Amino acid sequence: MTLCLKLYPMMIKSEKKPILIPLSLLLTAAFTTHASANNQALVADMKVFQLEANQKVKKELKTTDQVKPKALLEYKVEYSNISSQSLKNLKLNLPLPSDVTYTGQSLPKDAYASVDGKSFAKAPLTRMENGKKVNVPLAEYRVLQWNVSELKPKQKIIVSAQVQVNTSK
Repeated sequence: MTLCLKLYPMMIKSEKKPILIPLSLLLTAAFTTHASANNQALVADMKVFQLEANQKVKKELKTTDQVKPKALLEYKVEYSNISSQSLKNLKLNLPLPSDVTYTGQSLPKDAYASVDGKSFAKAPLTRMENGKKVNVPLAEYRVLQWNVSELKPKQKIIVSAQVQVNTSK
């Protein structure tokens, strides 16, 4: 089962002009699955936190809040199996908006990543350039994914990723 969450836009305050940025994900999810699974069995609750420079102090953001370019944010999603059956072979996707840059910090640490939302590989991503293997810049990451072999009834899992708000263009 693959879980894809839709993005909800939120305003960012900028010196030059306001820009839209998705900071919160809708709590409803669109499911695509090849196995027979109850699409009401898995619920997602996402929160967005603004981190201070020391990364210890967190402030939960609301959809009406504004953040400035270069702000450090943490996307945190709690997935809960609310069914009476185990859910198996889950692929939990966290889209990364183009207005933010992934910092490389995520939990659990075994995240996969994608630059196109279709092909995933274990992070950090690499590619060949001029015959050399190089790391893909984190700014090009568009989706993170965690593979969960089983989520038992009433069990929860939390995934998180830190991003930095890009400066306006």
